[in-house]
Amino acid sequence: MKKLWTFLRYFFSFVGGGIGVLILYYNYSFFSEKLYHIGPLFLYLIFFLFFFFIFYLLFPPVYKLINLLVNIIDKFLSSLSLAELLLGIFSVLISLLISYLFYALISKIPIVGPYIGILIAIFVFGVTVGTLIKRRKEILEAMKIQPKRFGERTPKEKKLYPKYLLDTSAIIDGRILELIDSGFIDGTILIPTFILEELQMVADSEDSSKRVRGRRGLDILQRLKEEYPEKIKIFDAKGERIPIDTKLINLAKKMKAKVITTDFNLSQVARTRGIKVLNINELAHALRKVVLPGERLQVRIVKEGKERAQGVGYLDDGTMVVVEDGKYHIGEVVDVEVTSLLQGPTGTMIFGDIVNDRGSSSRRR
Repeated sequence: MKKLWTFLRYFFSFVGGGIGVLILYYNYSFFSEKLYHIGPLFLYLIFFLFFFFIFYLLFPPVYKLINLLVNIIDKFLSSLSLAELLLGIFSVLISLLISYLFYALISKIPIVGPYIGILIAIFVFGVTVGTLIKRRKEILEAMKIQPKRFGERTPKEKKLYPKYLLDTSAIIDGRILELIDSGFIDGTILIPTFILEELQMVADSEDSSKRVRGRRGLDILQRLKEEYPEKIKIFDAKGERIPIDTKLINLAKKMKAKVITTDFNLSQVARTRGIKVLNINELAHALRKVVLPGERLQVRIVKEGKERAQGVGYLDDGTMVVVEDGKYHIGEVVDVEVTSLLQGPTGTMIFGDIVNDRGSSSRRR
């Protein structure tokens, strides 16, 4: 950037020097009378260097002014759709044509004709542009309907794929790999650099458990880049020094992207800001098997429960099953009849009784 700035400044200065030479060229007789004691070659050199130096000093404020005008124009144009922009250009061209015709006609009047022609041309230009811009909605609607009237085929709308911002917790979790592989996430997954920095900090933590989670996250990230290079995009987005979650939410709002996470608090805050969130834990909970009282399950009892004689097992999706008298069958696979369900903040807990050989549930007294 600095090299470009230097190049533009010297280029601008050389243009200024050239303007100085032209000024002297077209007014040489005047300056030669005043500066008759200076030779022509030396005089041209003086003018060139003088204007070169003036333009060199003027470049910074001129550059700032141009940059300001470009930003203002860009901001204005970005608020317009392509159709509105084309309509604006079309309006100006039509207005210029009509204004010129009026000027050409009225300027033939002797003496005052050209002056009146200019005034009327400006007036006609303003009225024509104002009328077309005021009726822009009707014109744009007519342009949209036109192909259908003549039986022409309208081009198919381009399919827009959603954008996703991946949170650190979702990377460490690892289930994002299965979601992409199964086709549930169809779009571009964006990973800002500040997420990578947070992942690196977790991997370098003094806490051994955090360090293991961080290194697992780095391994998952490497697999994502290798297996899905067309979907995963890492981009530079450091920004201001604010909390990572706030930075991610602000970025999602700016990019109109969805957030993939396993963080409950981040999900809640993002939703209050109007951002769509895909919480992997909520998805896993929604896909868990629906079990109703009276149904029978096969469960392996793996440990004792909190209450007397209870045993605990787990379904394939991780749902906890509390079995009465299961304490006496640890390590065994038993048939369990569901008696009740308990819905908690972390998921559903199933309670049941062991079914004996006769097909009825029984409890050890």
